[in-house]
Amino acid sequence: MAVATPFLSRIYPPEAFGAFSTALAIASAVGPATALKFDSAILLPPKDADARNLLILAILSTTVVAVLSGVVVALVGPLALPSMMDAIPFAALWIAALILTTGLFTSLVQAALRSKSYGLVGWRSAIQSIGTTAAQLAFGLLSPSPTGLLGGALLGRLLGFGALTRSLKPLRAARGGASMRDLARTYWRSPAILAPSSLLNSLGSQLPLILLSAWFGSGAAGQLGMAQRLVFLPAALIGAALAQVFGAEIAQRLRDGAGSSRALYLRATWRITAIAAPMCIIILAVAPWALPWILGSDWEASGYLAQGMAISASVSLVVSPLSQVYTVHQSVASLAIDASRVALILAAGAIALALGLDVIDMVWMMYGAQVLNYIATWLYGLRIVSRKVSHAAPDQDLPQSEL
Repeated sequence: MAVATPFLSRIYPPEAFGAFSTALAIASAVGPATALKFDSAILLPPKDADARNLLILAILSTTVVAVLSGVVVALVGPLALPSMMDAIPFAALWIAALILTTGLFTSLVQAALRSKSYGLVGWRSAIQSIGTTAAQLAFGLLSPSPTGLLGGALLGRLLGFGALTRSLKPLRAARGGASMRDLARTYWRSPAILAPSSLLNSLGSQLPLILLSAWFGSGAAGQLGMAQRLVFLPAALIGAALAQVFGAEIAQRLRDGAGSSRALYLRATWRITAIAAPMCIIILAVAPWALPWILGSDWEASGYLAQGMAISASVSLVVSPLSQVYTVHQSVASLAIDASRVALILAAGAIALALGLDVIDMVWMMYGAQVLNYIATWLYGLRIVSRKVSHAAPDQDLPQSEL
């Protein structure tokens, strides 16, 4: 998709891209928690019948959350995000559809992973990316509107469903199993802890764009959305790969009772910093002239906004993979960390608005608030791995009964 960005930026104006980015940001904020994290539990039961019922529970949760999200957008959107609602006919339905397909797709991916259909899971990303880009380019040539971008995004997601349904054969053949009520009680941590944490985490990532759209309109949101697309995409791809490796290493040490992982944590920090620091310097140095050259003359502001998020993107590249320690150690502190991130961004945005600062200064403040949260995340992660543990055990900040 990054390769097609210069073409999309010359087809769709910033206002259209901003309305699309705002709708996508809302869907992306809700998306990871749409199935109330019952999707993540599909891998856990020994019996396929229980996994099948968890899949049904995830699908039902996804449907309810998607409908409720659409209702909220229809009621609140005209007041909070008038530029997006005006630019996108039936915006609430578009957002509900994106949330629904995200939750369904995530649940099917977990079912595919359970059946070890790794090839299908790998191919679906490429299929979705190509399908989304091709559809957005085609729709843009017909009508360069936000609905063209949304239609392409939705079509791309739908393209991934066909292959994944083949992985459901073992679950479809299963019979019996625990009731969905009993499974909901067994895996109560999914909706009670994991879903709120996931929602706060994703909301923290999307909040700056949503606030900018609410306060400055779709044009400003489009400039920020395009800058995010180019600045955070490399960091997200690299960070995801690093997170898998680091998480596996930490988990292995925990299973083996190898004691403190402090040395591994610090060593990984310095190694990733060696990648992140040059990335930050390059963005700060070249973004103001490089992005308009890549995207076109309409996107000059994106270069300056990219500078405002450069430090945050680079620090995120370091901290996000290391934050796997919260998952591996089952730390309930992740809820407080994620909640503080949202609070810091809201406070920074409100202060900037009260001071009458412009878009660029506000972006610097909001992403600066993110940096503060990332530092706190890293410091508490260091505290977690510095403990001497002899076996896999949850974070002991709270009694076991409170986890």
